[in-house]
Amino acid sequence: MPFDLGMAKIIIQMDRDLPADVKKKRKKTILIRIVIGGLILIISVFSLRQLIRPTIRSHNFFVATVETGDVLATVSASGTVLPEFEEIKTSPISSAIVEIHQNLGNEVDTGDTILILDINSSVAALKKLKDELALKKNNATRLKLQLEKTIIDLNTQFNIKELGVESMETDLKEERYLNSIGGGTKEKIEKAELNLKIAKLELEQINQTIENSEKSMQADLVGLNYEISIQQNNINELENKIAGATIKADKKGVVTWINNQIGQTVSEGEEMVKVANLKSYEVQGSISDMHSEKLSNGANVIVRINKQTDIDGQVISISPAIEENLIQFKIKLQQKEHPLLRPNMKVDVFLVTAFKKNVLRVKNGAFYQGGTRQKVFVVENGKLIQKEVEFGESNIDYVEIIKDLSKGEKIVTSDMEDYEKSEQLFIKD
Repeated sequence: MPFDLGMAKIIIQMDRDLPADVKKKRKKTILIRIVIGGLILIISVFSLRQLIRPTIRSHNFFVATVETGDVLATVSASGTVLPEFEEIKTSPISSAIVEIHQNLGNEVDTGDTILILDINSSVAALKKLKDELALKKNNATRLKLQLEKTIIDLNTQFNIKELGVESMETDLKEERYLNSIGGGTKEKIEKAELNLKIAKLELEQINQTIENSEKSMQADLVGLNYEISIQQNNINELENKIAGATIKADKKGVVTWINNQIGQTVSEGEEMVKVANLKSYEVQGSISDMHSEKLSNGANVIVRINKQTDIDGQVISISPAIEENLIQFKIKLQQKEHPLLRPNMKVDVFLVTAFKKNVLRVKNGAFYQGGTRQKVFVVENGKLIQKEVEFGESNIDYVEIIKDLSKGEKIVTSDMEDYEKSEQLFIKD
């Protein structure tokens, strides 16, 4: 309880008649109480001030030092690691699985048999096609012989008629001669001329029939040969499918998937086996379509496998379609045989859009909101002072500082949203 100085004066007045040593002792006691009360008041005011003053404990935030270095400006994307080579073998025929020679995870060399399909029905179909082909060839041969016989018969008729025309021309000449010496008649000459004219027309008719018959039968023969050619192609195709029913590896790799259900019926074109090269990889990336203008073939990318490992790469193809606001693209890796790569591994991808060399930078963190001007907390003499800073390019690791900070200064990289209204904070250990 604070000491009242007025009360002390009244007490002194009342005690004037007391002995001098008692008075002196009482005065000393009163002064001690006054000093103690003042100290209590000062301590109370100081403690209250400490309670009201904004503070933050040092273990509640992280700091980073402004330094000089390079900044790669990037846009974030995502990616999936895939084998650079993956062969998908499909069933060439509608059939059933009869033999399995390899299992999931087995390494295979070029030409190794993986599985075998039943070919009995396909072999029967092939025999039927071959029988039909033989019949068509026989028909073609028969048609050719018929054409040759028809042409021979018509040529014979033509030759006979031609001889008849020559004979009639001779008869006409004789009648004209006889008529000139008075031994013939005009009627005989006219009849001979008419017979000759009719014979020439019949000769021309035979000649035209020969030409038409040749063209018609040749057309029939060409059509039949087309049918034979188509049938032969069908036979070759089925033979290739039957040969493909023994599914083999085209390249060295590892069986990453196989339909190993013996006896299961499969359709033509159905996937049967996947063989991949698990020593060489690429990345299938996806990025928001809002960054489409920054994506181009040949663009440099950084693929982050973990916090300690980055692999450089390059965009080699871009899908023209946009699905669910995402653009798909393929990345060729410089270290495509890196030992940490695994199939279907999810990785962070950073599309490089700019490069700044030897600039002021600071480690990226929760403090950075992506703007060009932003307030941050700077460490100064045991306090955090809020200061507006101009930023430039950024990536997942660093943010470029344009101005308002100097090399060696320390800033808070933690999220300080709860303290954004405080101009300064006192640091407590």
